[in-house]
Amino acid sequence: MEFPVILELINVALLLFLLSVYIQNYRQMKSTFCSGLIVFAFLLLLQNIFAAYFHFVQLDFYTAEAMQHAILVSGAQTAGLLALAWVTWRE
Repeated sequence: MEFPVILELINVALLLFLLSVYIQNYRQMKSTFCSGLIVFAFLLLLQNIFAAYFHFVQLDFYTAEAMQHAILVSGAQTAGLLALAWVTWRE
């Protein structure tokens, strides 16, 4: 399995965690901000699921340059989601 796929699967796990927290917060507070976070996390989750699927299925068609780009984008996203999950978990 290629490194971008691993990063995207880590992103899926982080987004599932964040989504569960956002849904729990929405049930308690009923705020539009929480509903916005739910929509944002859900759409980002779909993007990561699709990206992991296409990377896995079409692995033979990716060039080295495309893989470097995928690693940079997925890595930056993983770093951001890790920071967000850490802050969310602490609160």
